[in-house]
Amino acid sequence: MKIKCKSPLFHSIIEKVDEQLDKVPVNDAQGSPLEDSTDFDMYVDAIKGLKLMNAKGTVVHPFSTSIATQLIYDELEEKREQSNGDKWRE
Repeated sequence: MKIKCKSPLFHSIIEKVDEQLDKVPVNDAQGSPLEDSTDFDMYVDAIKGLKLMNAKGTVVHPFSTSIATQLIYDELEEKREQSNGDKWRE
């Protein structure tokens, strides 16, 4: 994906969220779907808690609980779809 904008803050947000979403497992340590686990909130909080500084040194919190939750659900759905697609190819 090529990002067209030049904003360093925007690029930082995308980078940090990408790192956090990449860490999201489909299942918790006990094998339960993450959505049914107490671990789910930990991953939401990791995105909601992201703090970045803009060029003026002001701390920016780019995500609400609602947006962070939707990002986690979306990531889980995509990971499951890709996993199911990989199973069909085998």
